[in-house]
Amino acid sequence: MNNFARIFGFFLKTYRKETILVLMLVILAGFAEAVGLAAFLPFFQIVLEGKASLDYIPEGGFKDFVFGRGVPVNFASVSVFIAAAIALKALILWTALRYVGVTVAYISADLRRRLMEGLLRARWGFFIHHTLGSSLNAIINETFRSSMAFISTTRFIAALVQVLIYATGAALLSWKIFLGALAIGLLLVFLLSTLVRVARAAGQSQTHLAKKMLDHMADMLQGIKPLRAMALENKFLDLLTIHSRGLEKSQSAQLISGQSMRVFHEPLMVATAIGGLYLVMTFGSLTSSELALMAVIFIRLLNGMNAAQNEYQRLVVQESALWSLLDVIDKTEAAGDDWPGQSVVPQKIQTIALENVSFSHGKSLILNDVNLAFKPDSMTALIGSSGSGKTTILDLLCGFYVPDAGRILINEKGLDTLALKDWRHNIGFVPQEVFLFNDTILENILVGRDFDEKRVWESLEAAGAKNFVESLADGIHAPVGENGRMLSGGQRQRIAIARAIIHKPQILLLDEATSALDKDTEQVLMKTLQNLTKDMIVIFASHNVAVQDYADYVYRIESGKIIEA
Repeated sequence: MNNFARIFGFFLKTYRKETILVLMLVILAGFAEAVGLAAFLPFFQIVLEGKASLDYIPEGGFKDFVFGRGVPVNFASVSVFIAAAIALKALILWTALRYVGVTVAYISADLRRRLMEGLLRARWGFFIHHTLGSSLNAIINETFRSSMAFISTTRFIAALVQVLIYATGAALLSWKIFLGALAIGLLLVFLLSTLVRVARAAGQSQTHLAKKMLDHMADMLQGIKPLRAMALENKFLDLLTIHSRGLEKSQSAQLISGQSMRVFHEPLMVATAIGGLYLVMTFGSLTSSELALMAVIFIRLLNGMNAAQNEYQRLVVQESALWSLLDVIDKTEAAGDDWPGQSVVPQKIQTIALENVSFSHGKSLILNDVNLAFKPDSMTALIGSSGSGKTTILDLLCGFYVPDAGRILINEKGLDTLALKDWRHNIGFVPQEVFLFNDTILENILVGRDFDEKRVWESLEAAGAKNFVESLADGIHAPVGENGRMLSGGQRQRIAIARAIIHKPQILLLDEATSALDKDTEQVLMKTLQNLTKDMIVIFASHNVAVQDYADYVYRIESGKIIEA
């Protein structure tokens, strides 16, 4: 029950209004059921004994409202009253469950939004250790399972309210019988607790294996071309099969435990009913109508206990997904960009300088006392082999990392004094591995930004992409396919450049932007970049020495140091 209290506490704290409203509706439904239960005794008295007595109902209030205005206490009036109470309970429960449905959708969307916001705002270093598959599993599976935990929580509470109502009714009829029934009920909970533990273990296993499986699925789909080219797809299939079988076993264990709960409920309920009958015969001195009411109470009490245990079992299956999701959300929020600066970026950037900058990844020194400067209306090439530190310089300029030592100066003012989002609005970035969305050329350039088509064509022309886009049947509305597979490498690069410059940034950063291009395409692209220098500072990182012929300034980097400028 500690787990339930923890889960309920989370929903009450995070979604207070929604949780309290559901609780109020559930309690109201319980009150309506209690009112209906109170009318069952006169109903059985009329049916079994020919007359009814309301002496067991206290004077005033409720009794005067219902029966104190000349309403005869007969079969018809009591039946109508019971039917009305049950209908009222059904209406309240329907309202509650309808609201629960709306709330579940809201919780799922809210958790997904929090996760995606956290991922988009997390520091770049967070993604070094966080896998794509884990993110996909959290967004798709864990948000849904977490929202389903809210359903199980509310249904569990509703079942507990029902149990409390009928337990109170049993206690009012005979406290001895109530204590006996309570002991039998606790025995049932104990006997079925093993199934709950099995369900919890199955839920934890599903959460773990789903992460692993989606990790490998993401890896496989990203590398499907080389895998198939080298006939390695079966190796990945074997690995996925292992995880799939693990999921199969955990889902099987979950379903078996759930079905076992239902199967064992009936014989246990019969045994409990026999035990209850024995208690009545041994300790009870009930009239026939009271005995009939006790039978109704026993059946409803057992059904309520069964419903509570079933919902608790469902809840423990979902809880691991909730804690896993909240752990990821907490980590992404904790990994948010901790950037102190709030100053506005200069309207015209005159100089960008790195002064004695050093930076390490863990124990590996990436940059060592680097000094360099970037000037306006020019292209600067950072030339170096893989791992030399040139990409890290671009990452530092983007604010993905903060130097361990030294300073980055913008117009002789520390980069860390500027507002990070404002600074990034002044950057156009083209990565080594160009990523295009499975959408049109237009949407890949806009990425949700509000520019007209004239501006789009201007950026395409500046990127040297206008001619080939005009040659397409649908022009800028032509689809590019998944990750731009319907375009050539050079075409993808030009679309990426158009996307990077459409907002007219002051700085254009390119990381190995020609690494996948042939020599002729590379020359055309470099000439395109030369034409952009009249409007911005262009910084090009490459291992290809040939690109330095197009640059105004060149820095050669080795092992994190500038060896030639």
